[in-house]
Amino acid sequence: MFDTSVFSLYLKRIGKFIPVSKFSLVVFYELAATNIDDSAIQKLEMWKNTLNKVNGLVTPTQTDWLTAAKAVRRLRKMSLIDKNLLAAVLQNDALIARSAYTRDCFVVTENARDFSLL
Repeated sequence: MFDTSVFSLYLKRIGKFIPVSKFSLVVFYELAATNIDDSAIQKLEMWKNTLNKVNGLVTPTQTDWLTAAKAVRRLRKMSLIDKNLLAAVLQNDALIARSAYTRDCFVVTENARDFSLL
């Protein structure tokens, strides 16, 4: 499962892996909400259509949301993250990590620090 952090570096290489990958809709949100150009949005739409055909889109479930929140809470209680850090800062990474775990995937990321904590 690709994390958003790899797209800017590896966008051209990722396309060939789309038909055999799982993608979190969290990543699609993050990508679409950023300052990417129209051609990148069109590419996302094509990938979404391909992923729909191969059952590759992953929507976090209620359990994913609650487990992700508990993971961020646990990191706070263990003082592994700043107690003043907004919970939303790790929310998307926690959702991606949980979704990958429950679907027997690994996360491809440039953000190993946060994902190793989670």
